[in-house]
Amino acid sequence: MVLYIIEKLNDLTVAMSMSKSIPGEQEFREADVDMTSRDGSSAPIPKATDSRPVTRPLAGITVVDLTHALSGPTCTNLLAMLGASVIKIERIGVGDDFRHYTEHAGLPGMSVPFAGVNTGKKSLTLDLKSPQAIKIVHDLVRRGDIVVENFRPGVATKLKLDWESLRAINPRLIHASISGFGQTGELRDWTAYDHIVQAMSGIMWMNGEPDDDPMKVGFPIIDTFTGYMALIGILAALQRRHTTGEGESIDVAMLDSAFNLIGNAVPIYFHTNELRARTGNRGYRLVATSETYKTLDGHIAIGANHQHQIEALCDVLGCTSLLQDPRFATHKDRVRNHEALRAALATLFSNVQGLEVEPKLAARHVPVAFVRDLGQILKHPHWRERNLFLESELPGAEQALRVAGPGFQFGSGKLAAGPVPKLGEHTDEVLEGIGYDAAAIDALRRDGVI
Repeated sequence: MVLYIIEKLNDLTVAMSMSKSIPGEQEFREADVDMTSRDGSSAPIPKATDSRPVTRPLAGITVVDLTHALSGPTCTNLLAMLGASVIKIERIGVGDDFRHYTEHAGLPGMSVPFAGVNTGKKSLTLDLKSPQAIKIVHDLVRRGDIVVENFRPGVATKLKLDWESLRAINPRLIHASISGFGQTGELRDWTAYDHIVQAMSGIMWMNGEPDDDPMKVGFPIIDTFTGYMALIGILAALQRRHTTGEGESIDVAMLDSAFNLIGNAVPIYFHTNELRARTGNRGYRLVATSETYKTLDGHIAIGANHQHQIEALCDVLGCTSLLQDPRFATHKDRVRNHEALRAALATLFSNVQGLEVEPKLAARHVPVAFVRDLGQILKHPHWRERNLFLESELPGAEQALRVAGPGFQFGSGKLAAGPVPKLGEHTDEVLEGIGYDAAAIDALRRDGVI
């Protein structure tokens, strides 16, 4: 086996020295011209130019946003991007706790994590312990369409902001409650954060290398995904209201969302009653041709699952003799002899530049990606055409904040992200909009209600 690998390495060296181009390779190289350094510092983040008009499919929809932190604001931020008018209710003088997560980035009271999920909203400060403040919320609900809250289960009921209380005011209301474990069940009163639910749901157990300790995903994936699950429920309820005229309550739990996120793992366990071992960086087909390998300049992920992709992979790497090895003849053979095939490919990849092999494989339609850091991929010229990132005005900052859009685009027009609100910035404006005059607003402020 060792002699075989050495022979293939010699073949690869000769092939690379000939520098023979593969049809389509050059276009991939040119697209990656700004990505050849690890830090990507040689290129600015590209800006898209989209001259299309702004589309607001949810224009005319009013949302009362009683959420904080990440999952709830993610949902309402998406609603704002889609054109809804979102009124964010915050604590007087403090606001959403996320405003103060400046250890990541940002200014006092205006952290970038907060700003990234609160674009285009109006900020109204209220002391929800005050009956007058609850009356203001009820006034907003009477005129509104959607309420989103992520209080601990039971708190909304105490404040008379629960579904039963609010639908008596507005029968057409859509009321979404987001929590860690749901409004019912044995765990409903447990406090949750993203990494807690990752641990509870099995995601942390499944993530990582086979012999390592459990490892959480490196960003708050469940918080974000839960926000999207709430959005889906709200949009479905809007359509139901359109056909029936009736409102709806929606119970969204982070744990429930986590089970949707891991998807196929759940029915596989129900069907087999077996726990699968961690697979690390192996692809879903569990073959060595769909895995991640170390290269001279970093790491590369490949996804050669089908026979034609495997043939192209071996052709590019100069190891077509692997195709004749009976141990690797079929998919079942490759799964059975995973370690042997992985050892051969690991040796081959360890002697090549990943950024040079990547366009060769991509040109042959082999799924491939050099493992990039966030800075590298955000500087890729691909984004000039995709128009994914939206600009939002960030108070106190010299330049606009660029945030990710909702992850899809409409053909009829572009989406937009409004400015990030300062704490209480729109309090007077919102109150005036529901009938409070200047004297009444002054009295509310004097009494500590707003």
